[in-house]
Formats: sequence, C-alpha cells, structure tokens
Amino acid sequence: MASPNTVAPANSQSDSAPRNYGLFVTFIAIIGAFSSLVNDMYLPTIPSMMREFHTTPSMTQMGISMAMIGMGLGSVVWGSASDRYGRKPILLISLIIFVVSTVVSLFSETITFFIVCRLFQGLGAGGAMVLSTSIPADVYMGRQLAKLMAIIGAVNGVAPALGPVVGGFMADWVGWRGIFVILLVIGAIMTFWTTRYKETLPPQRRLHAHSLSDYVKAYRSLFSNGRFMIYVTIKAVAIGLLYAYISSAPFILQSHYGFSALTFGLIFGGNALAMSIGSTLAVRFKVMKQGLVVGCIGMFVFAVADAFVIWNEFSFLWYELFALPMLLFSGMIFSSANTLSMEVGRSEAGTASAILSVVKYAFAAVVSPLVGLGNMFHSTAIAYVAVTFVALLLAWKAYHLTSLADMTRQPTK
Repeated sequence: MASPNTVAPANSQSDSAPRNYGLFVTFIAIIGAFSSLVNDMYLPTIPSMMREFHTTPSMTQMGISMAMIGMGLGSVVWGSASDRYGRKPILLISLIIFVVSTVVSLFSETITFFIVCRLFQGLGAGGAMVLSTSIPADVYMGRQLAKLMAIIGAVNGVAPALGPVVGGFMADWVGWRGIFVILLVIGAIMTFWTTRYKETLPPQRRLHAHSLSDYVKAYRSLFSNGRFMIYVTIKAVAIGLLYAYISSAPFILQSHYGFSALTFGLIFGGNALAMSIGSTLAVRFKVMKQGLVVGCIGMFVFAVADAFVIWNEFSFLWYELFALPMLLFSGMIFSSANTLSMEVGRSEAGTASAILSVVKYAFAAVVSPLVGLGNMFHSTAIAYVAVTFVALLLAWKAYHLTSLADMTRQPTK
C-alpha cells in the first residue's frame, strides 16, 4: 500500500532506467554481493582464527553473527534514509563506513576487538546490500524486475562461490588479514564507482518525512501488510538455513572430514553455484509464486535428508549429495521472494528493502552461533529441520494468496 507521502513510479520503468544495462547489472550485483563477500571469503580461515585468538568455535562464529546484526541495523538506517535523501548519498556513506571499519579490523589483537569491528563492517555493508534491491525497484517492475533479480541472483552466486576459493588460496599464505585487504580494495573501488552512479530516485518520488513519526508510519504500514511479511519471512527463513550451513561447514568439512582450506573453498564454491542456478530457475515459472512454493518444498525435503546424514555423521559423499540440491532450491526462494516482496512494497522501496534485510539477518544472527553449541552435528541437524519446516508452513500460506503481483506471468513468445 502506497504511503501518502510517496509518489508511485512509472507503470513500466522509471525515467532513471540505465543507458548501459550491462554495467548497471554489474554494479548492482557487486553491491548486492557485499553480504556474501563479508562472510564467505574468510570462512576457510575460521579454524585458524580460533587458534590465533585462543577462543572457542561459538565465539569465533560470533564474527559472522555480529556482521549480520550490523547488516540488519544498517538496513533499517540506510533503507529509510535512502527513501528520504536518495540512493546515491546513502550508498556513499555506507561504503565509507565499510572501508574504514575494514581498515581498523586489520589491527585486531583480540577476538572481542575483531567482533566489534565486524559489527561496523556489517553496518556499512548493509547499506550496499539493501540498496541493491531498492535501486532496481526504482527502475523496473513486473517481469522486468523479476528477470533482473534472477540475473543479479545468478551473478551473486559467483561471490560465495569464488569467495571461499580465494580465501582457501590465501588462508595459509596471508591469513584472514590478507583476505580483509581484498575486501578493502573492493570497498574502495565501489566507493569511487558510486560517485559516477546516476541517482535513480528523483526528488519528486522521495518520501517527504518531516519527523520520526513519518518513518515509523512507513515501517508500520509494511509490517502490517500480511502478504509482504509472508514473503519477507520466507526469505529470512531460507537465509537462516544458508547461515546454518555457512557457520557449520568450515568445522564439518575441515575439522571432521579433514579437507584443506583450499578444498573446502572449492566444495563451498560448487554449492554456491547451485544457489546461483536455482535463482535463475525461479524466473522460468509462469507464476513467480510457484517458484517460491516449489523452492520451499524442495529445500525442506533435502534439508531433512541432509540433517539425517549430519546427525549420524555419515560420509562426506552423502553430506554433499543432499546439500547441493538443498542449496539449489534455497536459491529459487531468494530470487522469487525478493521479487514478490519488492513488488508489494515498491512505493517505499528503501523501507521495504530494509525490512527484507533486517528480518533475514536477524534469523541469520540467531542461527549462526546456535549451530556451534554442544554437539555441532546435532545442533546443525536440528537447525536444518526447524527452519525449513517453518518455510514449508509459510509456503502453504503463500500458495493461497492471490494478487496481480503474484499472478505476473512470463510474456508469451
């Protein structure tokens, strides 16, 4: 439902549509990949970090959780601010925070200092991530938006795929600090690129908020929209599964199965590519909501199977056999849930994207340390089943929703 303080976008696409579509997709894909890069690149170094800082697996995993909390908080701040002040200045500020916090983190001597730096690193990355979904909604809608989200989802699948591979190569050579230097360089490049970026939200389409209550009304309007929140929560639950996998994988693959940091990166990268494929498959459904429902069902089935394997500590072959399709189906959820939720909340795209981000990263922040408690195999298996069962229930609810946005179909050839 549109806020009275906003002006709806054009019917098909905005006047801010980019002249160079390829460069636009690349730009959006990179800023959208920040959430993956911030965590995935240093994953192979987590076991060695635990030894360096003389701490526990759960404490080391707090670095992931704090980044997620930072991204969630950043999403709330940057999303609403971008609706009021435009996308470009907010993106610049968030990227500068990311760059500065990454520099400071390089001087960490304790795990506590590192975790605090991760909070601010996530805060900066949250701006890039939330704007990667609100900027496309400024420019496109309907199937055009769905196709762009699928392309970006596929490209972003390369980030978690290449991240651990690069991290695996560098883990024994320069450690986590060398990996963070690469993140610093990426952040600096994107900060400069943003200065060349064309604003997609002109003044006449911005949220004319004059007080805090105006922002509260915008959030309340979307939080009270049942359709929007169902899509948002499905995406969040799928993210929860992903981070249960991300948090446990370094210990399961390296400590239990005995793979090297490089081999771990290759395995993790292959699974990330499966998510990328799933993202592109979702847009092939004539009704976008069908892709969402199928993704939830497939994710649940293979997550339960993989949980059984993990609980009983079967061989790596069985672990990977079910993890691969589990992540493929979760990829279908990512692109379809993004599209459906942004279609519902497009009149306040920044705020809608902020809610989408903060809810999903709240799930991720809670799940990540839980899989490190007690017997990691059992806690991971329980997390897999619990979060995907919730997704299955929400998929049933979503299946019975009907709207013009849900029924958006592929154009006939």
